[in-house]
Amino acid sequence: MAIDNRDDEPQKRLSEGFNSLIVIGSPAVVKTLMQFHDFVRIENTKIQRDLNEWALRHDELFKELVKEMHRDIYGKEKDIDEYISNVHLVGRGPKGPKSK
Repeated sequence: MAIDNRDDEPQKRLSEGFNSLIVIGSPAVVKTLMQFHDFVRIENTKIQRDLNEWALRHDELFKELVKEMHRDIYGKEKDIDEYISNVHLVGRGPKGPKSK
């Protein structure tokens, strides 16, 4: 909901979270955050695409971001891939372009 720009409050919170991570995250977190942001930014949600494929890619990028943040906070975790093997957000994904 924050990405589709239909509600200002979630968009504001998302922006604040991204901007905070840019300031306090390690270079690896910032790099992974920017890869995730490039994928979910508004311009890319308007592209016609298979929604299942979009959701899978979204979840993969998000999982990598979560894992990188864990590494940043806790250091190397030998079992991180096992413990964080499936991460996803709950909610609706972006809808395709609106019909006129």
